[in-house]
Amino acid sequence: MKFPYRLPFVIDGKASCCDITKDNPDDVCAEHRILCQPALLISAKQSSVENKVDSLLSPTGDIRHSRLRDLGFDEDFNRFITELTAMCVKTGGEHIPTGGVITHKQTGRIEYKSPAFEDCYFSYLEKMALLKEGGAQYILLKNHKNLLHMRAGVLAAKTSKLPVFVVMEVDDEGKNEDDTDYIAALITLQALGAAAFGIYCKDGISAETALIKRAFPHAEIPLIAVIDSLADTEQQLQAVIENGASVLIDIADNIQKHKIVFLKSLPVRYSPDTLKDSYAAAADREVFFLSDSLTLSEPLYCSYGMADELIDLDDENINAIYIELTSADDASCLADNADMTKLPFVIHSNDATAIEAALRYFQGRLIIDTKCDIDEPKLLALAQKYGAILY
Repeated sequence: MKFPYRLPFVIDGKASCCDITKDNPDDVCAEHRILCQPALLISAKQSSVENKVDSLLSPTGDIRHSRLRDLGFDEDFNRFITELTAMCVKTGGEHIPTGGVITHKQTGRIEYKSPAFEDCYFSYLEKMALLKEGGAQYILLKNHKNLLHMRAGVLAAKTSKLPVFVVMEVDDEGKNEDDTDYIAALITLQALGAAAFGIYCKDGISAETALIKRAFPHAEIPLIAVIDSLADTEQQLQAVIENGASVLIDIADNIQKHKIVFLKSLPVRYSPDTLKDSYAAAADREVFFLSDSLTLSEPLYCSYGMADELIDLDDENINAIYIELTSADDASCLADNADMTKLPFVIHSNDATAIEAALRYFQGRLIIDTKCDIDEPKLLALAQKYGAILY
């Protein structure tokens, strides 16, 4: 989806109720405090508007719904808190957009089977419906930890017809706790339909700037950097813009108006018309920049022994693995065994349902063999929906 706002675009980063109240979430239910004292949220958000941000975030990140339910509240809190935020965005007769925040803290290896993905997709879909009802004009998937949740979130946002921005939390090498590579995530998610993609690096803005610089040659969408206008110098902020960031999320406790004005005066490098080096397949841990021709393996079928077969293929003189899908049930087998190789996958089937299942549950970007008994318009539609490459 095309980025819908003028660049550079600066977002107020107070994305959770704890960011508003400054409470320790283990000691105090910040959501309950906001419900009892909505003036806390209104004051914080109106201050951000006065400090010249381009957008506010509804502080719906990291909500502890179990604790809210114990206090007699339910999922409608997402809608209520978004409505409250949207009340703060009118300034001088001009409305600025409100973004709805969804976070996900799950870490560790997960199985990529269809039930896990579908549960995640429908959970996001439900949350996004409430955020949209409350007035959210875009979705921010904030500080996500694995590609399954990022992909499910982007697909849910497309169904909800909302632009979606994704921020992935990484270390100074561009990896997260699941060892997901941020450029692999960028390649996958921009093809899938994300409107912007970025990173949050706990090692600070200098490390973040270096990672943005590496990602920029492959970015077909605006890149997001997380900044702190209170702590970061104007020189550091200028560097992150010059190296390719054009959307900034400011997490400062007290946003500095003069630095926001300075940021918004800078020219950005991103242009939707610039040719990018993004002809690549991807898995969650690898990016595969493709040559003009592929040397394919012999057809490999999804089976119980697939992991060992994939490992053995790494020693062959090939640069892609050819997967024959006989049914939709093969999709989970492929997704669960994909990390057994460092090669990209080309999938083939005469069954459109099998092709779609593989595209949906594989956590990366696949290549589709067009030499099959499926109409070209159908294949093209599937490739566009899931960001796949036609070969």
